[in-house]
Amino acid sequence: MEDDDQLYQAVEPMDAEVGEPQVQTVKDIVQEAPASTGKPMDMENSGFYEWVLPNFAKLTDKQISETFEIGTYLWKLLCFPKQNSQPYRHVSVFLEYPEASYTPATLNPKANFKLICINHKDPTKNFSKEANHTFSQEQVDWGFSQMLPLTDVSINSGYLREDGAMVIRVEITIQRDERYLYDSRTETGYVGLKNQGATCYMNSLLQYLYNIPHFRKAVYHMPVPENDEPSKSLPVALQSLFYKLQYARSAVSTKELTKSFGWNTYDAFMQHDVQELNRVLCEKLEEKMKNTRVEKAINETFEGHTYNFIECLHVPVKSTRKESFMDLQLDVKGCRNIYDSFDKYTEVEILNGQNQYKTDDHGMQDARKGILFESLPPVLQLQLKRFEYDCQRDAMVKINDRYEFYEEIDLDRGDGKYLSPTADRSVRNVYRLHSVLVHSGGVHGGHYYGYIRPDGKQWLKFDDDRVSKEDARQALDAQFGAGDDDGYTNQQHGPAPLPLKYAKFSNAYMLVYVRAHDWPSMMCEVGKEDIVKHLRDRLEREQADKESRQRDKAEAHLYCLLKLVTDEQFKEQVGSSSSFDLCDLERLPPERCHYRLRKNCKFAEFREEVARRTGVPPARQRFWTWKIRSNGTLRPDRPLTTAEEAAQLVDLKDIRTLAREGAAGGARSALMTIPLYLEVLPEGEEGFMPVAVSPGGKGTHAPSRTGHVLVFFKVYDPVAESLSYYGHHVLSLTATAGQVIEHLNEEMEEDASRPALLFEEVKFEPTVMVEAMDPRKQLRELEMDNGDILVFQRRLGPEEEAAARYPTADAYMSYVHNRRQVHFKKLEDPQAPPVATLELLRNTSYDEVCSGLAAKLGLPDPTHLRLTRHNYFSCAPQRAPVKWRSASSLEHLLLHGQHATDTLYFEVLDLPLEEMEQLKTVKVSYHNERGEFVGEQHSLRLKKDAPVSELLAELGRRLQAAAAEATAARAAAAAAAPSAEGQEAAAPASTGGAAGPAPAVPTATEEAALQAAAALVAAGRPMRLLEVNSNKIYKIIDPADTIDAVNDGYWQLRAEFVPPDQLASALAPGDFLLHVCHMQLPPLSAAAAAAMAAMHAAGGAAAAAGPGAGANGEPMDAEGEDDADADVDGGDGDRRAGPLRGPEALKQALVEQMPGPAFGDPFIVRVHEHETVSQLKARLQVLLGVSPEDFARWFVLMVGTRPNNAWLEDDDFTEYFTGHRHQLAPSAEAAAGGQTNATLVDPGKLMLALLHDDRGPGGGGGGARRQPPSGSRYAYEKPVRIYG
Repeated sequence: MEDDDQLYQAVEPMDAEVGEPQVQTVKDIVQEAPASTGKPMDMENSGFYEWVLPNFAKLTDKQISETFEIGTYLWKLLCFPKQNSQPYRHVSVFLEYPEASYTPATLNPKANFKLICINHKDPTKNFSKEANHTFSQEQVDWGFSQMLPLTDVSINSGYLREDGAMVIRVEITIQRDERYLYDSRTETGYVGLKNQGATCYMNSLLQYLYNIPHFRKAVYHMPVPENDEPSKSLPVALQSLFYKLQYARSAVSTKELTKSFGWNTYDAFMQHDVQELNRVLCEKLEEKMKNTRVEKAINETFEGHTYNFIECLHVPVKSTRKESFMDLQLDVKGCRNIYDSFDKYTEVEILNGQNQYKTDDHGMQDARKGILFESLPPVLQLQLKRFEYDCQRDAMVKINDRYEFYEEIDLDRGDGKYLSPTADRSVRNVYRLHSVLVHSGGVHGGHYYGYIRPDGKQWLKFDDDRVSKEDARQALDAQFGAGDDDGYTNQQHGPAPLPLKYAKFSNAYMLVYVRAHDWPSMMCEVGKEDIVKHLRDRLEREQADKESRQRDKAEAHLYCLLKLVTDEQFKEQVGSSSSFDLCDLERLPPERCHYRLRKNCKFAEFREEVARRTGVPPARQRFWTWKIRSNGTLRPDRPLTTAEEAAQLVDLKDIRTLAREGAAGGARSALMTIPLYLEVLPEGEEGFMPVAVSPGGKGTHAPSRTGHVLVFFKVYDPVAESLSYYGHHVLSLTATAGQVIEHLNEEMEEDASRPALLFEEVKFEPTVMVEAMDPRKQLRELEMDNGDILVFQRRLGPEEEAAARYPTADAYMSYVHNRRQVHFKKLEDPQAPPVATLELLRNTSYDEVCSGLAAKLGLPDPTHLRLTRHNYFSCAPQRAPVKWRSASSLEHLLLHGQHATDTLYFEVLDLPLEEMEQLKTVKVSYHNERGEFVGEQHSLRLKKDAPVSELLAELGRRLQAAAAEATAARAAAAAAAPSAEGQEAAAPASTGGAAGPAPAVPTATEEAALQAAAALVAAGRPMRLLEVNSNKIYKIIDPADTIDAVNDGYWQLRAEFVPPDQLASALAPGDFLLHVCHMQLPPLSAAAAAAMAAMHAAGGAAAAAGPGAGANGEPMDAEGEDDADADVDGGDGDRRAGPLRGPEALKQALVEQMPGPAFGDPFIVRVHEHETVSQLKARLQVLLGVSPEDFARWFVLMVGTRPNNAWLEDDDFTEYFTGHRHQLAPSAEAAAGGQTNATLVDPGKLMLALLHDDRGPGGGGGGARRQPPSGSRYAYEKPVRIYG
């Protein structure tokens, strides 16, 4: 190896042309290197090439070898016989990568190469130098300027052969980037699945199911018809996917499977829950397996049974029920490990007090209730409950607590404490861990991947398309959650500092165990013989085709694609698929026009291939290059030169087409495409016109130097309105346009006496330019050039011209360029076929588009139409409609970003769009004083700048009308009874919501509620408007706010009358307006649950004493009796402390754990600062209409952000409100319907929660209907569904 200063890049430009060589090459030989190299060569990435330079001593100029291929790249050798720079005393040799200018930086080859000057007398004296280099656009070649001293170059020294030739050999080894060469199949024996956007959750599940061979075999054995397509059949799609996972060489796509689900692109970008998809998929497969030999395969694999029992403590009564399960949900919070979760799952619950069990013969009895396992499945799927609802944040949160699980678990532990008395104990329920599915991230998003050990020994990580080997610690300990066990330890501050712990957001989400006894049967062998023959044959063909396409893709940069166009393609395209230019190169039929040859082939080989396929002998072939002119048109430009036709394809870089203007580049620039036009020359010498290259530079429009040009002709028929391709001619530039017309008349056998017109097609973007030619002028004067297009037509007479729509070619071509086929669909049914299709011009105005559509639909007034643009990417309507006259033309209506579409959506309004846009439609629900939903949701349309008070006034009028309609409907129904039974048909609501609710026959309760509302409107009772979301009140809207500021797309709007005790006239300075909502109880410990049962029993006994006692209104003793010293009226009597253990445990559980999700209808209650909890509960029980027995089981909790939740003893609210006034909103005018000194508590910081079970709509047990959810298309998450 020489010094670094002898490594040079060639100083001369490497694209200099070389004449017919003094260079002779030997055949490219790629084989293993000889033994003298010391190491074998990689056949795929290595090789060598020998280059013979004859008469070397007489050479002076730079010499270039032919192109050769090594390691899937093309190379050339460069030699300067007299050195490429001073002092000109050496032979210079360089290795060049000629494709560097067209190769993206990520694909630049990095090579280790050795240049060798062969010594023909003594091979041990071969002179060599070695280098490493990354070839790029900036450094296309690399080598040695001082390769071999000229003084050593002679026949006597052996570096020249006896005939005076020098032989230079290059050995190249491509250094691949291992980051891009990782092969999962080679490294692990498995391949991954491609992620479609957000399908990692599905990928991890499919990999786990695939690696249960018993399940895979069952899928293979599902009978399927021979002609079923995978994209339309779930069984075929899953069989195809599993086959590819078993035999494919690279990552497998899941697109066919998701298409068989009936999913679209939107579904592929929506992340779902693994367990939910697992259940839905298995249910669908179970349905498909019915009445087949694998009908029970899923149940035999995953199904277990629980033993649910209720056993009375004092009488011999026991009830049992057997239920099946496919997976188990185990608690994570409060559990240290998997055994704690099973203990909690099988924990016995005591039913006593108000929660006693009702027997048939013995009445209400204390009992114990629990769940045990009757049988456990061979494959046990455990879903870890990592997500729960956080009331304080009003959102789901992820539980990242540490939770341990083990490689092996014994569910027979504790003398079979998890098993039922009737369970079969002959099989040991010892399970081995098979899969760990991991979720990394938070509740709103993240990434799923899995750790699986198919052989029970080696753990593999399946992370989408990559599969890698992992150790057991990474699969188990690292997925426990909580802190990072590899925390950083600072050794500078003490001998044994505590390591820093970092929160881990990556932890196990689903565990899969396989019973050791069933491991051999579940992990059985599965081969090709398990697949039905017709399916196996098809899958093998598809796999072979895919591998062939992958090979072609991997070697695409070694090939040149030549697109050959002839007059035949012009005739096919002109007038049908295209009216401008001569053809669209992207629409050429590949089987006839595409030629794929290696780049190092000679052009002569291509010529022979053309002769073989077209039958045109090489002597009659003349090839023309194509050029995109400066005006954007694509035309034939010039014939190939003699030197170009003698070169290799890789050297034709001057005519290489990369992309049209505006087209994407990127990695495709490494591909070589050469478009050519084949002119078939006439036989013999007659008619042959030589055409030379235009002297103008690239993009010019200069006349040919020889005096002849190649011109193409189209013919326009104004009567038939058709345009067709006629042919081409080589014309003299001295000929006039009139002579050309005469010649065409003769060829077409047209009547020469009839006048004709000749036009030149100049361009068509952005506007059409088709110019009439002066018959008197010569073609030179008209600046004709090679590739120009002339349009010929006969001139129409006056009558014909008047009858023709487009009498001339320029008018017709302008029309063709501007016409658009537009499909109109109904906005409410965007997936249905178009209702109307119109041909319109792209400069058509907005009003003209609406008028044309209205005429097509038979609508009397086009101003009632509203249009919505098409979303190019989702193939659905855009969110916002087109505003009135906001689009200047049809072209703007059809444009989405930079993409043109051909679809518009429409809706018919009940008033003109211009007036409609000055209004806003708001959906409001009316609720009574209990917070119960009454009537139907009202759509109110008002001016955008109108205040909210007008909306409430309009709602009042609607309620009065609804009350009158309800009374009339019930009267009519009563008059028609009993024959009217079943005829309670409702009249349809008006379009756009202009009218009130549909007059369906209401119930007596509904009529009474509407009559009460109408009476309150008549009495002038003020109303208020609330913003509600997730069953909580977030804001009371100021009546002075404008309608435009109200958002009913996200919030649910609720209107109600201000209750009498909350009117401004009834409120005092010490009064507070507090938000109250219904919430579910949080998960309770055994001690807390027992305490709750005892308190429920005490509350039931105290219910008869009055509604103020029970639950946490008054403390009870251990026997559930009322405290004798308690003052129900809120007096100052002495109070004894309650029991220390049970109630305290319950209080702690309710305060420290956030309540469950809110439900039902929230409401606002007035609270006086000196009012007690008992007094408030008494009012709430009456207000909600709940029985004393049920209300005694409810708990009242103050829920806030600062401070935390508070358990309310029977004190007044003075101390609590006084200490936390910083949390309270300053005004309650909107809530009270007028100016008041009372305080509205900010519901975002403090609210009163009623904790109880959700036993129906309304939350209060009154059976009220609930407010409908927001109607926004984007305000909900779609559940997992499989439609196929």
